[in-house]
Parts: sequence; C-alpha cells; structure tokens
Amino acid sequence: MHTVRRLVGLLVAVVLVSTPGAWAQLPSNELEGTWRMVSQELVYPDSVVDQSGSWGASVKILNSTHFAWGRETEDGESVLAGGGRYEYHPERDVYVEHIQYHSDPSMNGVTLRFEARVEGDTWYHIGEVGDYKLREVWKRVDPRQVQAELRNDTTRGEGTAVGAGDP
Repeated sequence: MHTVRRLVGLLVAVVLVSTPGAWAQLPSNELEGTWRMVSQELVYPDSVVDQSGSWGASVKILNSTHFAWGRETEDGESVLAGGGRYEYHPERDVYVEHIQYHSDPSMNGVTLRFEARVEGDTWYHIGEVGDYKLREVWKRVDPRQVQAELRNDTTRGEGTAVGAGDP
C-alpha cells in the first residue's frame, strides 16, 4: 500500500512541479483529469494476452499538454512510470503520446499513436507498440470520491491508498 501512495504522490508531484507556464494552460479537453486503468490487452496477429491482472494500480494524469503515468506490480515491489507531451484530436479519434521520460530507458523518445474515443467516463484506445497492438480501457477518477476518501483517511489516522479497491 505504501507503494501506491508513493506512486500517487510521484504523479501529483510531476503534475504540480512544472515550468511557470504550466499555470497558464491551454483550454482543457475531455481527456484532462485523472484516469484509472481497468483493462489492458496485448493484441498479436494470432492471439490476445490479457494483462489486466498482471499489475496493481495504474493511474494516468493529463493536463492540457502533458501526461504522467505510473503503475505498480501486484506485490508492490516495482513501479513503472513515464510521461511527456500528448496530442488529442477527437475529431479524428486520435491520441498520440510523445514519451519524454520512462522507467524503461528504451521508451524515452518513443511516440505512440492510438485510435481513441471517450464515452462518458470511459476512455478506449488501441495502438501499435512493436509487434503487437496495445488495447486499453481507462475510467475517469471522480475527484469528489477521492476527496471523501482522503477525509476519511485523515479522520481515522490510518488510511488506505487513494482509489484502492475501486472496481
């Protein structure tokens, strides 16, 4: 659980600690906010590998120009994280990540292009990554729920990780 808190803290710090121009963000888009991954599949020409149960918490935070992403292993021993700039073109159903930093150095400088759509509080995207397609589904995190959980954690003196146990 401490790893989840460190992960969330790291992601919040990345979003908050930025250049002074970050306070003058461009107008928002429907992706701006915090997302929790609900499923991930690696789609090969002859098979599909469901990765959904292989990892613990996975969170992606987007402002109007940048994203930060992180996830931990189910046992909480390892964390993958990355981020950079992104483009979103809803009129063409296109989401593009320009990875500027990543815990796997081979991903630094990589650009990933996804077919993407948002339906209500659910974000679907699929795109080429090497020899497979990455298909992911994300759910928007409700900030009111997180605030309530934080208030409850403060009241008890001991807390659970933000979003822990959410479906």
